[in-house]
Amino acid sequence: MSSQMPVAIRATATWKRRRWLKSRYRSIQYDVRFADGREEHGVDLNAVLQGARFPADYSSRRKGADLACPEDGTGLWVDYPYGRPL
Repeated sequence: MSSQMPVAIRATATWKRRRWLKSRYRSIQYDVRFADGREEHGVDLNAVLQGARFPADYSSRRKGADLACPEDGTGLWVDYPYGRPL
C-alpha cells in the first residue's frame, strides 16, 4: 500500500445468500483513487485510511461511501475529505 492518502472512495455492493437461513446480506467492497490517477480495487479501507490513527476520519469516509452506494450495487465515487458524491 502507498503512504499517500486517497482523493476518492467508491463502495460497490453485492448481495449474498445465507444458505441455511435463506436470507440475504449485503457485502461491500471498496475502491480508492489517488491523486496521481491510479486506482486500487478491493482494498482494506481501514488500512488505506489508517483507521487506527484516525478513527473518526475513517468512520465518516466509510459511511459517506456506503450512503452513495444504491441498492443495485453500482457505486459512486465520493471525495475523500468530506464523503460527498463527486
